[in-house]
Amino acid sequence: MNDRTQAFDRLSDDYRRFRPGYPDSVLDRLRAHVLDGVRDSWPDPWLLLDVGSGTGISTRALRRVFGPEPRVVGVEPGHAMRDAAGEEDVEYVDGRAEEVPLPDASAALVLAAQAVHWFDRPAFYAEAARLLVPGGTVAVLNNDRDWTASAFVDAYESLMEEYGDDYGRDYRVFDTVGEMEAQDGLVDAVEFTAAWTRELDPDGLVGTALSSSKMAAVVRAIGEERTRAAVTALAAEHFPDGNVRVPYVTRLFLARRVP
Repeated sequence: MNDRTQAFDRLSDDYRRFRPGYPDSVLDRLRAHVLDGVRDSWPDPWLLLDVGSGTGISTRALRRVFGPEPRVVGVEPGHAMRDAAGEEDVEYVDGRAEEVPLPDASAALVLAAQAVHWFDRPAFYAEAARLLVPGGTVAVLNNDRDWTASAFVDAYESLMEEYGDDYGRDYRVFDTVGEMEAQDGLVDAVEFTAAWTRELDPDGLVGTALSSSKMAAVVRAIGEERTRAAVTALAAEHFPDGNVRVPYVTRLFLARRVP
């Protein structure tokens, strides 16, 4: 049986090396939302969970943004992804988004970064409501390439749509606010967005492309050599100076566990 939770095992090294982080403005908004919900009854130290943590990009970001005091735990079912993450003053446990191996009302934050499209989302939100302390935060965080702002990104997305397995560039478009609000125990769902541009060289672009499970479908269809050549050709066409500029929109969705 094909286990989707191991989809990134062959990509884990490239994933850690090439995937982008998140804008400070978005991480600051996440921190402020958690702090706004603080209750005297919260366990000490606070528990911050990163569900679907992968190689720990967002897990390490939580440590950086919240400082040394909270307990930061990444929850990840992919064996190679956990191995690639390392420790770096955070913990990792084997678990799925719909069944996290931690107690009721134990977490100040349940975050899903770049991962919620893999989940049974209603089950994940129910699990977040179970895990959160009163006043705690559930957050969904996504980096999305902005094909509306770049002819290069539009062409890049078209490449994946042509050769990928039923790939559509809108695969992460959900009514996240509505889904959060529909879950008993979660209230006041909001969205915050930030536009930014990532700059990298052509090798970094190819590395980023090959770290993607979506681009892996293109590799299966036309081979790695042709995929590398196609991505490199797109970069050369649109950025003859060798400075690749990829516009992103980072979207942060937040809701609060009822007091």
